[in-house]
Amino acid sequence: MDNNETLGQLKTENLVKRVLTTEVKYIIAVVIFLAGVVTPYYAIKTDIALIKQNHFAHMETMSKQIEDNSNEIKKNDDIQTELMQTISENSVRVNLLEK
Repeated sequence: MDNNETLGQLKTENLVKRVLTTEVKYIIAVVIFLAGVVTPYYAIKTDIALIKQNHFAHMETMSKQIEDNSNEIKKNDDIQTELMQTISENSVRVNLLEK
C-alpha cells in the first residue's frame, strides 16, 4: 500500500502543480494584458489634460493680445481723427490766405 499511496500522492502533486502552473500563467497573462491596456489609457488621459492646459494658456495669451491690439487700434483711430481735423483746419487757413 505504501507504493500505491506514494504513487497516488505523486499523481496528486503533479496534478496540483499543473493546475497551479496553469492558473499562475493565466493570472500573469491577465495582469500583462491589463497593464498593456491600462498604461496607455492613463498616458493618453495625461496627454489630453496637457493639451487642454496648453490650449487654455494659448487662449489666454491670444485674448490678451487681441485686447491690446484693440486698444492700440482705438488710440490710432483717435490720433487719425485729430490729424484729419488739423489738416482740414490748416487747409481752410491756406485757402483763406491764398485769396
